[in-house]
Amino acid sequence: MWSMHEWTTNMGHGFILPEGSFNLETFDGLTPGNKDTYTTNPSSPFQPLRALDLVGRDNVVFQDDYYAQGCVTLHFPNLRHSSPLKLSPSEKRAVEHYEKKLSLKFTTKNPTWSTQQIYICLGAQGPLIMHLLLAISFRDLFFKDKDNELHDLAQKHFRAGIGRLLTAISEEETPHHLSIMAAFWFLYMLGSSQIHAGIGTMMLLSRVVCDYVQKHVAGLLDLDPLNKRHANPPLPFHLRDQSLLARVTVWMFYAYVGFCFCYRGGDLARYLCINTKNISKIVDMGRAVLALNFDREYPPDQAADDTQNLEVLDLLWKSAIMCQLVNDLDQNIPSDEIEQQFCELEQTYSSIIELAAMDLETRPRFLINTDWILSYFYAIRIYHFRYTTQNEDRNARPKIVKRALKSLLDIAQRIFAKGDEEHYERLHWPLFMAGIETTDAIHREWILEKFSSGKFKTVLEKVLKIQHLSGTRVHMSLVREMCSKEGDAPRVTFLGF
Repeated sequence: MWSMHEWTTNMGHGFILPEGSFNLETFDGLTPGNKDTYTTNPSSPFQPLRALDLVGRDNVVFQDDYYAQGCVTLHFPNLRHSSPLKLSPSEKRAVEHYEKKLSLKFTTKNPTWSTQQIYICLGAQGPLIMHLLLAISFRDLFFKDKDNELHDLAQKHFRAGIGRLLTAISEEETPHHLSIMAAFWFLYMLGSSQIHAGIGTMMLLSRVVCDYVQKHVAGLLDLDPLNKRHANPPLPFHLRDQSLLARVTVWMFYAYVGFCFCYRGGDLARYLCINTKNISKIVDMGRAVLALNFDREYPPDQAADDTQNLEVLDLLWKSAIMCQLVNDLDQNIPSDEIEQQFCELEQTYSSIIELAAMDLETRPRFLINTDWILSYFYAIRIYHFRYTTQNEDRNARPKIVKRALKSLLDIAQRIFAKGDEEHYERLHWPLFMAGIETTDAIHREWILEKFSSGKFKTVLEKVLKIQHLSGTRVHMSLVREMCSKEGDAPRVTFLGF
């Protein structure tokens, strides 16, 4: 048994990070406007560890003698040989909050048998993941309770986690690729909502992650046939850890697609979309992640549920690829090929689309997932239409776009009627796309009501005002630029099914 309070005591190679670094300012010294500007020009030599120059090498600031209550012990299931973990009462509360509440934002699956549970057990094996997991959980608790102590705890765990991450990625021969990729995912979650991470921060992180994947992860996932060093990893990694590495890489791909919409990176998405067969390969590797990691404890009904959701989850990653193709239309000339791919996807998944259109009183998980995924699919069709249309008439749109708009709004109304509050944030981007395209005043007002506050509502109101005054559509490049302004870019939540 080991304790969270032992994680930083003997670490002589950590980093002292600046106060307030919970907003990811660790990297912000490299953003435009500083004397030593880190350029994101693809032609410049890439030095992801320039961030190390901003911090002094010493023990991590985080100290665990903060508590006077003593420790409690948190026991895990027999998963990955996890040992009981000594935590303070506050830390135990944060882990339980992540497991029972916060993880529901990332998955529609029973959290006990989800990838999030595996992350918690990985955190029991090493401090890197657990520090960042606690940071995101304490942050969420702080926004609910407005308790400054929770804010301080989130900052301390973030500083400790980022220090260990910088140490890990600076090592030439690191065996911690799985932990590092999971840590990158947590950083995206921390930087994507309510933390106000600057655009330079997220773009630099985007390049760091893409560089890391190309150098270390591509070989482990057999994406780079020229990288023979990891072509035949040890059997335990190949079966269990490779599946988890594949799963977190897919989630990072979804995150990149979402951030790319707001002009905040997209390097990994572009890299993987060079050959979309690689994405298919990664998805296939990650399919058995739960069965492999939970092993004999994994219930048969959960395995059957995974099988039932396979087809609709295929539509998810294929929709994400389509979204990235549209993201890149700023640099690429629009073509009929993208529209053809949309039509092919609709034909391939026509049975799922027809089934999802039925308003069943009880909807199994695969139909719940279908609702979320189709809402994004239809939003991407609208997104593509607004990039390619030459018709300035705000009321003119082809039948396929009218159908996509109607279907998206039908799904949204059904979801809100069911009261699935944990996942409402997933609808923000689809509703935003519907809101800027619809000319129905009732639908516009209904959509605006669903955005209580935040950047999506602010941008939507501005776009609607411009379109009303001009009588024409605002071009998507300008809409995306408006979303990227200021610190709190809206979150496009593809991931977490």
